[in-house]
Amino acid sequence: MSKKSRVWLAVALVLVLLLGAGVFALFRLPMTKSSAAEAAANDLAEEQLNSDVWHQKDLAQSLFDRVTKALGKRVDLRSVTVDDITEAEGRTVATLDWSWANNGGESWEYSSQLPLEKNGLFWWADLTEQAVHPKLGKGGRFALRANPGGRGKILGADGEVLMAEGKVIDIGVHPNRLEPDTIGRLVSGLNDGVDSLDLDAADLEKSVDDAAGNQLVPVVTLREDDYRSVKSAIHDLPGVLFSEDTQTLTRSRGFAQATLGSAGPASAEDIENSEGEIIAGDIVGRTGLQKTFDSRLSGPGSVEVFAKGDPTDDKGGKTKLTSLHAFESQDGEDLETTLDVDIQTAADDAAATAKKPAAVVAIRPSDGQVLAVANHDPAGAAWDRALSGQYPPGSVFKIASGLALLDAGVKPADDIDCPKTVNIGGKSFKNAEDEVLGTVSFADDFAHSCNTAFVSSSEKVTGDEVAEAAAQLGMLGDTSAIGAKMASVPADDDEVTHAAQMIGQGKVQASPLAVATMAASVEAGETVDPQLVLGEALDEAKSGDGGQGAKDGSDGDAPTLDADAAKEISTMMRTVVTEGTATALKDIPGDPVHGKTGTAEYGEETPPRTHSWFAGFQGDLAVAVLVEDGGFGAEAAVPVAHEFFDSVS
Repeated sequence: MSKKSRVWLAVALVLVLLLGAGVFALFRLPMTKSSAAEAAANDLAEEQLNSDVWHQKDLAQSLFDRVTKALGKRVDLRSVTVDDITEAEGRTVATLDWSWANNGGESWEYSSQLPLEKNGLFWWADLTEQAVHPKLGKGGRFALRANPGGRGKILGADGEVLMAEGKVIDIGVHPNRLEPDTIGRLVSGLNDGVDSLDLDAADLEKSVDDAAGNQLVPVVTLREDDYRSVKSAIHDLPGVLFSEDTQTLTRSRGFAQATLGSAGPASAEDIENSEGEIIAGDIVGRTGLQKTFDSRLSGPGSVEVFAKGDPTDDKGGKTKLTSLHAFESQDGEDLETTLDVDIQTAADDAAATAKKPAAVVAIRPSDGQVLAVANHDPAGAAWDRALSGQYPPGSVFKIASGLALLDAGVKPADDIDCPKTVNIGGKSFKNAEDEVLGTVSFADDFAHSCNTAFVSSSEKVTGDEVAEAAAQLGMLGDTSAIGAKMASVPADDDEVTHAAQMIGQGKVQASPLAVATMAASVEAGETVDPQLVLGEALDEAKSGDGGQGAKDGSDGDAPTLDADAAKEISTMMRTVVTEGTATALKDIPGDPVHGKTGTAEYGEETPPRTHSWFAGFQGDLAVAVLVEDGGFGAEAAVPVAHEFFDSVS
């Protein structure tokens, strides 16, 4: 082939390729109004405006995203289809049928009109706000507001209602209507009439001074029964305003409050951090079981959809909202727990006798049901230290390390010396108040909580064996599904750390729930799995927790607790009450009380500060008591335990 022929061949190939590309592009463009409408509807249904039907794809996509952004994760677009194409007065429009659905599957359907325009051989779609919804004006967009149903109740044993929606009274003051001494009389009346309320008149005075003249200053929200107790003293004060509302309330003020938790209207911060999951008007669980089981208690979370006007054209007033569709409100589901009203009340009352922050957990050993979870803080609202706190357990952990020693062959009657101090790896360990028992039985060492006997016995067991004993006693179980923590018992080969482990110090940490479970397992003679939430709610929570638990020092299922060893521990715990560090409990009526006291060092001070512990049981009722910074277990935790056992006897 000549050079000239090769040039013409190349030119011909280029022309063929250009012609093919042109034909391909030509057939991609909509040449009929129906193909244009179908292409536009498909794009809208996918929420991605990618086809060539749009005049300006980027602008159309931006408009669509702006209009629909508020629907977020609460309302999903299911389909957009072409119903009809009509022409009138020189205008061609496609009627689109839209179908949306909320998270509960309820549908919202309507029709809109999408303008179509012919330009030469081709048809184009012109997206406008009205094409997305007929009631949207130029610059408008969708807006959402929660339309929740009733929040589910939290139930206790025998179906008793522990927490449900109830009436509250919001109390506020109007700065322009106040008279001299109103604030002082209001604060005095509230503080005198409502136990544990501690309002500060100076703080309220400052809030009033900082407020604009017509701005209502909130003071406090009271339960209806608390309001009735102060109504006569404050109702007629000038400038004081009252309004009724509803709120999720415990059956009585303070009843298991930290564990049951709280719920309230979503804040701006809640909404911002939720990435579309939470919107204005939602009621959200903030703490405790209300937070852990929020999705069940709140239900599907119905919403109302509005058309919102152009924010740049509000004519000096509020942006107009036009209701487009309200999805049906649906109530949340109840949550069934094991808490017993009488025992919980006894635990709350007992915890309240402590002069420092305290926690009480009660478990029924025969079935593992948690009957009470009490938290108390003299300084104000208590957090759920009973279920979530992590503390060195101190000498109550000798129940676990004692079990490890029994499993290793030590007998209760074996002599183990209890000197004033003992040195392990260069570290000196001593007994409380420098006590010296001399050479006594292991049972006596346990009864009098001899640290040096347990520390010197660390060579008889490994760290793994101590962790295994804790697992046998249920301390390392997985309670993450209910938002609780158990214990952490790392098996450390360092001899000093291992020696400290024997007396519940070093790296050992436990919650009052874990300590109560340990005592319950001793009484039951088998590993107890604590149960607080029952029914399908717990199954759903477990399936969604990823299987993450607090099983430090334990891999796999807990080993079997030897019933005979548990019986020996039980006998030694009885001796603690009859002859040892918990003799203050000897006079409790009813079944014999078994127990173990604990004094747990923490912090960096010299001498170190100490938490006060008690763990024990009476019949089919096990209990753990923690008093933060309480000192010796016998001095702070035992009196709380005494109050509890007295109340339930």
